Amino acid sequence: MAGAANAQQPAPRASQSTLSLMPVPSSVTVRDGRLVMDSTFRVAVLHHTDARLLRAITRMIPRIEYRTGLVLSHAIARDSSGATLVIDCQSAGQAVQGVDEDESYSIESNSRSLILHATTTVGVIRGLETVLQLVGGDSGRYFIPAVSITDSPRFRWRGLLVDVSRHFEPVPAIERTLDGMAAVKLNVLHWHLSDDQGIRVESRRYPRLQGMGSDSLYYAQAQIRAIVAYARDRGIRVVPEFDMPGHSTAWFVGYPQYASGPGPYGIGRHWAGYPGVFDPTRETVYRFIDGFVGEVSALFPDAYWHIGGDEVNATQWKQNPRIQQYMRVHHLVDNAALQAHFNQRVSIILTKHRKRMIGWDEVLHPDLPRNTVVQSWRGTKYLGQAAAQGFSGILSAPYYLDAMQSAEWHYLADPLAGDSTLTQEQIARVLGGEACMWAELVSNGSIDSRIWPRLAAIAERFWSPQSVTDIGDMYRRLAIEDVRLEQLGLGQESHTDRSLRRIVNGPDIAALAELLRFAEPVTLGQRVRAGPTTQMTPLVQIVDAARPDPPARWKTQQMVSEVVSSPTASLAAHDSLARWFTEWRDLAPRVHDVANRAPLAQGAIPAADALSSVGAIGLAALEARKSGVPLSKAWTDSAAVTLQAADRPQGLLHLVVVPAVRRLLTP
Repeated sequence: MAGAANAQQPAPRASQSTLSLMPVPSSVTVRDGRLVMDSTFRVAVLHHTDARLLRAITRMIPRIEYRTGLVLSHAIARDSSGATLVIDCQSAGQAVQGVDEDESYSIESNSRSLILHATTTVGVIRGLETVLQLVGGDSGRYFIPAVSITDSPRFRWRGLLVDVSRHFEPVPAIERTLDGMAAVKLNVLHWHLSDDQGIRVESRRYPRLQGMGSDSLYYAQAQIRAIVAYARDRGIRVVPEFDMPGHSTAWFVGYPQYASGPGPYGIGRHWAGYPGVFDPTRETVYRFIDGFVGEVSALFPDAYWHIGGDEVNATQWKQNPRIQQYMRVHHLVDNAALQAHFNQRVSIILTKHRKRMIGWDEVLHPDLPRNTVVQSWRGTKYLGQAAAQGFSGILSAPYYLDAMQSAEWHYLADPLAGDSTLTQEQIARVLGGEACMWAELVSNGSIDSRIWPRLAAIAERFWSPQSVTDIGDMYRRLAIEDVRLEQLGLGQESHTDRSLRRIVNGPDIAALAELLRFAEPVTLGQRVRAGPTTQMTPLVQIVDAARPDPPARWKTQQMVSEVVSSPTASLAAHDSLARWFTEWRDLAPRVHDVANRAPLAQGAIPAADALSSVGAIGLAALEARKSGVPLSKAWTDSAAVTLQAADRPQGLLHLVVVPAVRRLLTP
C-alpha cells in the first residue's frame, strides 16, 4: 500500500489545531502517524458504485495531482488490495436527492491507507472534500495525517441564492459557483430566475417571456438541464425561484394580459419596487401559471419550487375596481388576504406538478397551505413565527452577502440562537439556512469576490456543531480555504488586481491595491443613495474592484489587540502596525497621482485621504503607548472626531480598519 515503506520513519504528530478543515467535522481525533502520498497512490471502491460516484473520484484525483505535483493512477479498482484510498459506499441514496438525503461519512487513516465509509454516494462526495483538505506537506513530502473523523451536517438545508435576474450570470459562473459550494459542503443552489429585471429561462410554450423579457440573456432548456446535472454530480440540489405575484414586471412585457393593470410594461432597469403584479382574480392567470409550471418543472427534478412572494406592490390591486369587487365578494379583507388567496391557488398548481411551495416570509398568513416552507429574510423573528405556526423554515436574514458584512458577522449568526424559545418540535421544523447573493451590483467579473471566501464561513455555520465559534481559528482556516477555492477556478483572489489594471489601463496599480487592502464596498443601500445606479450602469468603478471584509481588517484588529492587551510582549505587532500606519499616512499623494491619470480612479480619493488621517492618528497613538506619555484630552477628542468621520462611507468605499485604530485611543 502507498506509503508503507515509510511507515516506520518518525514524523511529527499533527494536532486538531493544525488541521485546516472547513467546515469543521462533527468529530475529529488526530492519531500518531501519517499516510505519505507518493506515485503509488491508488483508489478502490467497495460495495456500491455508480456513475456519479466514479465521476466524483475522477474529479478528485487531478486535484490531488495539482496540489502535490505527483503523477497518479486514474484507474479505480474494485478490490482494496494495494489501494491507498478505499471508498466503502453502501448505496446510491435517493434517486432524486432530497432534503433528507444521508450526507454522513467517516474517515479512518493510518500510515498505510485511508478508508472512507458512507451510506450514500452524496456522503462519499462530502467525504472526498475532507480527504482533499487533509492533504498537507512538509520536508518535501505530502501526506495525510492519521485521523478518525465522523461527520454529518447539523442542518439539512444549506444553500446559496444566486440572483441572475438583476444581472445575468453565464453558465461558467454558475458552474464555478457550484464547484465552490461543493468544496464547503453546501447542498442547495437557490436559483432566482425571474424578477422585474428579467426572465432568465427559456419557455417554448410562452416564448415571449424570454423573447421580450430577457434582453436575450437567458438559459436555454438544454443549459438548465446541464447545470442541474452538474449540480447533482456535486451533491447539490437546484431549487428554482420564479417571483410572483410581485417582482413580476418582466413577465408582463410579453404577456401583459395577466397583470392587474393595463401597462404598457418594460423590463425594469431600476431597483425600486415596480407596480406590475399578477391578477389573482382571473382564471386565465392560473391557467397561464399552470402551463408555465407544467413545462418548466420538468427541467428541475427537485421537490421544491420557490414562488418569491416578497415586497408585493399592491397599487394595481387597489386601483382596479374589478379586483376590489372580487375582494368584497370573496370576503378578502385586505391585500394580505388577497395574496394568500393567490398563494393557495398557486400551491394547488405546484402540488399538481409534484412540487412543494417555498415563499419569503411575507407569505405567512393564517390561510397559507400548511406544507409551505417559509424563508425568512426580514429577521430571525419570522423564522420563529413560522416554526411556531407549524411551518418548516429556512433562515436568510443574517446571510445577505450584498450587505458587505464581515465573515465574522455572518459566522456568529446562527439559525438557532442560544436564546431561542422554540420547543424541540418547533426546532425540528428549521431546515437550515441560505446565504443570498442578490445581483443589483454584481457582474460576472465580480460575483466570485462578492461570494467568496465569506460563504465558506457561513457554510461552516450550517454544517458544523453549534459549539464551533472560534473566530480566530475560523479566519486562519478561511485563508487556507480561500486558496483551495482559487485552485478550483474561482477568481476572488485575482479580482481586485485584475480590475485595477483595467481602471488605470496599465500595470501601475500599487497605490490603489494598497488602499483596497483596507477598504471594502459600501452596501447596496449606501450606493443607491450616493447616486443613480441602474441595470445598465457598467460596474467598473473603484468600488467594484474592492472586496468585502479584506483580510487586513482582521489582521489589523488582532495586532491592535496584542498591543492593547500586553504592550511589553507585542513589539512585533507594534512594529507591524507602525509600518502600516506610515504607509496609510503617506498613501494619499500616490492615489491622487494615479487618479489624475485615470478618471475611474477618482473614486478612491476620499478613502485615501481618510486613510491618511487614520494612519497619522494611529502613529501618534502608538508612540504614546510606547513612550508612556499620555496624549492630551484635546488631541484625543479631536482624533475621535476624525475617526468617526473616517468610519462613514468615503465615496463608495468604507474603511475597515477604523474600529481597530479607535481602540488605541482607549487608555
